[in-house]
Amino acid sequence: KSSPGSPEKKMSKSTLKTSQTFTQSFSSSFSKSGRSSSGNAKLSLTPTRVFSKSRTDKLFEDHTPKTSYNPVPHHRRRPFATNGDKFAFVMVGLPARGKTYISQKIKHYFEFFHSAPTAVFNAGQTRRKMLGAKSMHTFFDPKNLKTSKLREDIAKKTMENLISWLREDNESDSPLGRIAIYDATNTTRRRRKWIIESLTPVLQSRRHLIFIESVCENKDIVESNILSVKVSMPDYFGLDPKDAMQDFIKRIEHYKKSYEPLDSKFDDQLSWIKTFDGGESLTMNRIKGSLPGKLVTLLMNLHTFPRPIYLSRHGQSVYNAQNRIGGDSGLSEEGEEYAKVLAEYVENEILNHNGSVARNARHSRLYISTMQRSIQTTKWIRHTVQTDGWVTMRPRRFAALDEVYAGKFDGMSPEEILQQAPEESKLRQEDKLNYRYPRGESYSDAIERVQLVALQLERHRDPVLVVAHNGIIRILYAYFKGLSREDAPYVEIPSNCVIKLVPRCYTCEEEHEYLVKSNGGEKE
Repeated sequence: KSSPGSPEKKMSKSTLKTSQTFTQSFSSSFSKSGRSSSGNAKLSLTPTRVFSKSRTDKLFEDHTPKTSYNPVPHHRRRPFATNGDKFAFVMVGLPARGKTYISQKIKHYFEFFHSAPTAVFNAGQTRRKMLGAKSMHTFFDPKNLKTSKLREDIAKKTMENLISWLREDNESDSPLGRIAIYDATNTTRRRRKWIIESLTPVLQSRRHLIFIESVCENKDIVESNILSVKVSMPDYFGLDPKDAMQDFIKRIEHYKKSYEPLDSKFDDQLSWIKTFDGGESLTMNRIKGSLPGKLVTLLMNLHTFPRPIYLSRHGQSVYNAQNRIGGDSGLSEEGEEYAKVLAEYVENEILNHNGSVARNARHSRLYISTMQRSIQTTKWIRHTVQTDGWVTMRPRRFAALDEVYAGKFDGMSPEEILQQAPEESKLRQEDKLNYRYPRGESYSDAIERVQLVALQLERHRDPVLVVAHNGIIRILYAYFKGLSREDAPYVEIPSNCVIKLVPRCYTCEEEHEYLVKSNGGEKE
């Protein structure tokens, strides 16, 4: 409402002119020319520091370069769950109850999704290092005074290693905190009291010490654990499997004689979580805080039942055929062909699978992203309503499964990006995991959101087909195959192919089924 020529109006024009000049200079900085469109020298956006691979740089999720106009940039720290605290998770339970399996899953989960330095300290491995591999059931007899003293020494040595690791003064890891897992039976209150006394001087509070007890009364699960894992231990190398199983059953009986489970009456002041029969139910006591809450969420979804997980990239999109990244285009002719062949594969292989790993193939699930190329790839899959009301392969759309967002480069070809922003291409090559597209995402960002779907897949016991994008399938594949988050961006995922994964206690089986000859996959 100011009159023409008023100071307010003049200031507005000046401000607008400055904004336009800055915008022009900023845009021209991504071109090969060293001058802006107005003829003025452009703003320098060339990084003034070399990407460092030092351990300190691991604290950062991205490395915003210094510039002439921003000499002290804001570095976005990578997410970590510990908030600088140190935690100790102590396993409790009889042998063959899945304690080591749970320990390894916790370690991988917190390292992969939360960047938390985590280590497992296994008493069995300490015993083999100290005494050798051969230990029959008599070694674990509580009446054997000689071996009882040796077992106490093993427990102390394992605890010493754990405490030493927690106390390490590491410049790069200390801000991240640490999680130590004490993997042993710890079946008596006397042993658990000693553990508390040993760890109290190291941890910030007693709430940073959490006992995790695995209880299993299902004889089939226990027998399966013994046959699949225990009889092949170094302790039984060269021994007949039947003899090994009998010896291990006797070992369990020795531990039962002195077993004192965690109890709400005797252990009310402790923080603990109990899982029953391979994940059928869970109880907890005095669990508080962000990281313990994440631990509970993981344990609620864990189980030991093998089941097939099928991973597939979407069919070739129009942008794929044009060698452009991102976007939300539909399928090309080749992509349409793959969509039809994929529907046949679902009908003939997934829904009619009678193998031991498929508990109920007719209750199979379908996970897709919210993007057109993922939706269209699954449009020919039938969704039959079963007699119990279940809709087979009902598509569930997850935004968490959308492709890594390319930001300002969305819809461009790799050649165009290299021409217009060569420094960005260089930065991405140097650190593909943490590089963030301008106004877009990094692989670290995507890993953070894909965690939701990974936990869902951990929980399911029926077959699941995931049809998503190259970067997202890489993350899911890396997680279930036990690879590190640093490896995820470099996993080769073929197009027009279904990858079948079958997670088991300590392995993940893998099969590839190529459905259509590929002429080109999704670009990043």
